[in-house]
Amino acid sequence: MRISTKFVSILLAFICLLFSSTSALAVQFKGEESLNFAKGQKIEETMFIAGESITFDSDIIGDLYCAGQSIVITGNVKGDIICAGQSIKITGLVDGNVRIIAQQAEITGTINRNLNFLGQILTLDNQSSVKGDVLFGVQSISLLGAAGRDLAGAGDTVTISGSLLRNATVNVSSLNITDNATIKGDLDYYTEQSSTSSISANSVIGQIRRHDYVTEDAPIATERVDTFSPVGLFFKALLGALSFFIIASALIFFDKSRTEKIINLVQERPAVNALIGLAAFATFPIAFMILMITFIGMPLALVLLLVYTVSLITASVYTSIVIGWNILRLLNRMHPSPFLSALVGTLALGIVASIPVVGWLAALVAFFIGLGALTRSYLPEKTK
Repeated sequence: MRISTKFVSILLAFICLLFSSTSALAVQFKGEESLNFAKGQKIEETMFIAGESITFDSDIIGDLYCAGQSIVITGNVKGDIICAGQSIKITGLVDGNVRIIAQQAEITGTINRNLNFLGQILTLDNQSSVKGDVLFGVQSISLLGAAGRDLAGAGDTVTISGSLLRNATVNVSSLNITDNATIKGDLDYYTEQSSTSSISANSVIGQIRRHDYVTEDAPIATERVDTFSPVGLFFKALLGALSFFIIASALIFFDKSRTEKIINLVQERPAVNALIGLAAFATFPIAFMILMITFIGMPLALVLLLVYTVSLITASVYTSIVIGWNILRLLNRMHPSPFLSALVGTLALGIVASIPVVGWLAALVAFFIGLGALTRSYLPEKTK
């Protein structure tokens, strides 16, 4: 199934809107394999764009959200930039914050606020200027330009040849401060005791503090670990059942129709549900990684991750309700209420799960049955 970049851009917009606020009233979505915004064009709205190749030469008054394989931003942005891609290059003026996730990124322009980067390689060349803080998590970072405040983060290799107005705090394996560098504040670096660093003392106006850490092997436990007593197992099962009952009650109260639909699916074909649940559990991580690697599928991957996480939490709850309903039917209650079924079922499953050896297997089967029914509920219904 092929997902259009237009759809991905809308998903990207939705996710970004959840985690940010913007004063711009107009919003524009763009999604194509190749996007080119010509120089001289002025855009007065927030942009959400997704594509394999993105070249942004236009000026924009508003925030820029983007996702792609190759992203080049040469225009001026009067707002924030939030982007994810394989390769990102920023050469224009950004009158706001820059937050990017990329395999490699190069900054040659000016950022008037902060720069946050997570990825493999970050290069701030000798023409770059960041007026705020530079925060990073990288394999390699090179600061050749100027940073107006603090530099902080972790990386395998950190090289500073430019200027830093305040302090540098880094966790590194290899640190290189050249003679051309200027750090007007203090330098604190955390590294392994065996590592070596090259630091020009004349380049640091403040104090230089090295913090060594030693990785120690954890001691091997030789004492026998006591098992839970029967009373302890009972209370463990009781607390677990109580937490599942609270979740079940919330599902029944706030979304009764969907809960009833999933319960019916659980009862219809439990064996098929278990197989589908096992397949979904095993294949989701692979599908998630594929979507994340493509970058353009990253927004969809995040949405699916949220759905998958909620499904993992609630899967056993639906099976518990069915178990409770069947127990009450055996006790000659003709029309058990969903809440009472949830209470009896979660308690019964909790007690069974606490039984040594076979308990975990019963709980695992109940989980896969519920996950399979949940997966089937997301599929389109067959039309007669």
